[in-house]
Amino acid sequence: MFGRLQLYAIGVAAFAAGLFGIYLKGKSAGRDEVENEHNRRRIDAMRKAKDVRDEIMDDPYFVDRAQRWVRPDRDE
Repeated sequence: MFGRLQLYAIGVAAFAAGLFGIYLKGKSAGRDEVENEHNRRRIDAMRKAKDVRDEIMDDPYFVDRAQRWVRPDRDE
């Protein structure tokens, strides 16, 4: 009788450990998914910044056109 109770207790403990392992695995996968999304957004932002920088660097007349939008130098 006592052996059978031990067997049931071991089975319940193994089941609980399995559920806990599945929970931790799901939590880890969710964290990885969020981290991957953040990394994907950072990479997209870096690509966009590089495209803008390349566009500005390749344009020799950019400074001339930009003078319309910046304050003129004050000679005081």
